[in-house]
Amino acid sequence: MAITLGKDCTVSIGGTIASARSVTLETNVETIQINEFGSRENAVYPIRYDRTVTVEFNDSSDLGAANSYITSGASFQVTGGAGSWGFTAVLTGVSESDPIDGVATFTMTGKLTREGLR
Repeated sequence: MAITLGKDCTVSIGGTIASARSVTLETNVETIQINEFGSRENAVYPIRYDRTVTVEFNDSSDLGAANSYITSGASFQVTGGAGSWGFTAVLTGVSESDPIDGVATFTMTGKLTREGLR
């Protein structure tokens, strides 16, 4: 049994984000239902898929790069994980959480770009 560690995943936005605490990849398939001619059954067909990545990190210096990139519509690279996935994602969101008695956490999200399909 192979065990993959989170540290094996890399995120690069103008350089590697060394402080990434966790990376979550989500893949969804959009489908359509069709009642084919002469049939009483519905058939389901996939029409597209969508990938979203969420990166959580703690180093505020990495946040500066993400904030400057989001206004320019930049993309970033994500590679690694148990499935050895990798793709280019358009930066779609940056958020900051500042708990009163805890460590500040920053989150950035991205969606798969067309060039990521190659």
